[in-house]
Amino acid sequence: MHATFIAMIAAVAGIGSTVSPAAAADDVDPSSRMVLVLDSSGSMAEKTSDGTKRIDAAKDALRRVIAKLPDDQEVGLRVYGAKVFDRKDSGACTDSQLIVEPGVDNRDDLTASLKGYKPYGETPIGYALQEAGKDLGSEGPRTIVLVSDGEPTCDPDPCIVAEQLSKDGVDVRIDVVGLDVSGKARDKLKCVAEKGKGTYYDAASADELVDSLDTSTTRASRPFDLTGDPIEGTPDLTDATPVLTTGQYLDRVPVSGEVFYRLPRTAKGSTLHVGLINEGEPGSAGTGVRLSLYQRDEDGKVNHCESESSHDVALGERRPFAYTSVSSWTKSATDPCTTADEIIVGLKSSVGNLGGKQVEIAVYEEPPLRDPTARDLPPTAPVPRWSTLTPGTPVTDVVPGTSIANAPVVEDGTYAFDINPGETQVVAVPLDWGQNVQAQLDGELTREILKAAAVASDIEVDIIDPLRGDSGVDFFGHEPDDWYATALGNAWVDGVGPYRTGAQSHTLAYLNRLDSNPKIRAAQVAGMHYIRVRHNVRGDEANLQYTLTIKHNGTAGEGTPEYAESGDAVAPAADSRLTVSPEAAHDETKQTAGAPNGDGIAWLPIGLGAAGVLALAGAGIALRRGRANA
Repeated sequence: MHATFIAMIAAVAGIGSTVSPAAAADDVDPSSRMVLVLDSSGSMAEKTSDGTKRIDAAKDALRRVIAKLPDDQEVGLRVYGAKVFDRKDSGACTDSQLIVEPGVDNRDDLTASLKGYKPYGETPIGYALQEAGKDLGSEGPRTIVLVSDGEPTCDPDPCIVAEQLSKDGVDVRIDVVGLDVSGKARDKLKCVAEKGKGTYYDAASADELVDSLDTSTTRASRPFDLTGDPIEGTPDLTDATPVLTTGQYLDRVPVSGEVFYRLPRTAKGSTLHVGLINEGEPGSAGTGVRLSLYQRDEDGKVNHCESESSHDVALGERRPFAYTSVSSWTKSATDPCTTADEIIVGLKSSVGNLGGKQVEIAVYEEPPLRDPTARDLPPTAPVPRWSTLTPGTPVTDVVPGTSIANAPVVEDGTYAFDINPGETQVVAVPLDWGQNVQAQLDGELTREILKAAAVASDIEVDIIDPLRGDSGVDFFGHEPDDWYATALGNAWVDGVGPYRTGAQSHTLAYLNRLDSNPKIRAAQVAGMHYIRVRHNVRGDEANLQYTLTIKHNGTAGEGTPEYAESGDAVAPAADSRLTVSPEAAHDETKQTAGAPNGDGIAWLPIGLGAAGVLALAGAGIALRRGRANA
């Protein structure tokens, strides 16, 4: 029990991941500021099933957690019930102290402070949470990790406090670890986690949950992460002042009207790609941002090149985001959008009111072809046909990101994840010319998920290209035996039991950009692609445990175009993120998946570098669910 409780605390505090979150534009660490709240009430003197005092188990766990904390994560420690013995004594229900203030250079202080506390007094959980909220301040993402073994004995009600702390949106999360609790005490602690938009964990059942907790609780403290250089668009197209080059930028959606940016060409005939990811609105029935490209000639005439809108339905999502992309490429080599020395980028809210929300703008300049006729390149690739994947022994220590910015890079294989209601998870895969990638999700529908899915919808798998385009084909329409049920709607198909869903990208080919289908056009440039899984349901008990099996198809490098060397434009590569600004780049570490997958193909090493672009989201809202073959 003692060992599993240590593993539990480490997981809840976000320890065990080798993926570093992306650097935020304002230099604030995107890892959530965290306060650990430790129960030091009298009941913590009782022993766990392995004979260890609860307080000693908690202290030991916290020491190990503190030793592994990332250097750039702000963490503080608060205790309650440590000084006033009896509820009748003055101050018993306000007996909580901030022992170590949140900071990054306080690891020795955090460890040393644990020595002075013994189980002593009452259980003022509500008051301790109120104070922890004050400890964390009112700006940026914040996480409270509460460790407790009992029911609160003082007002205020901690459920009400948790709801108040989290009512302003996604920036506050309260995770709770219950140590040997049951009955009303357990119900109350679960309520705190639910109202605090966090997750409750039973330390008593940690033996079965350690693997999934290492991922789910690391995710818990990750914010929705946009990265880039801060800029501010100009409301007058004729006087657009911000100049964009290849890289990533942060702005906010204008409250009204449209804002503009200048995008100069550095290489004659190059293709200018612009993508965006915008922060969505939780609980919305549909929001979006419109991205446009314009060309203004010498006479002042404005020509429209292309426009696309992001779109997302986020009924159950807590951190929704949407994405889209546009390109200056046209079939005509003389079109002003193709030849102009400068393009104007426009940005405005299109669906719903997203004014003031953050938006990341990604820019990539693709060099011109050495042979503009492209006569030697393969034609548009046909729509791929799905072949069911056989999951292998899953890798359990990869932590998915919440966005492109912190998505780990993975290779072919099977990965075990779990996802909470309202969550979005992302992994990154390199993709070369001539390749497509499959992502197959296998899970088990529970009654809790069914109940939650009746309120909202649904579980999706999407594939996003490096330029923020939607390149995924829903596989249920392409499987030969077509096991996908035809019923559509918000109710799950076929009820409780195993199910399978997934997506497959189009095969990368330069001439895909000629196609009228936007999903085929999105498969036009080699580079890092992103597999997104989102659990757009509501319900505290609707956690989904699943495996994600990934497989590349095709011949890597087939149909690689020959680019001209010109200007600052750089040819795309399979492992390139294409749009990364210097400040968003990250070091990569390596892990190795140890077994072959179900097709007998050995897994390659897994690069766990945080992807340094950022972009995912919810453009598609089509139902993607089905029941697996028995």
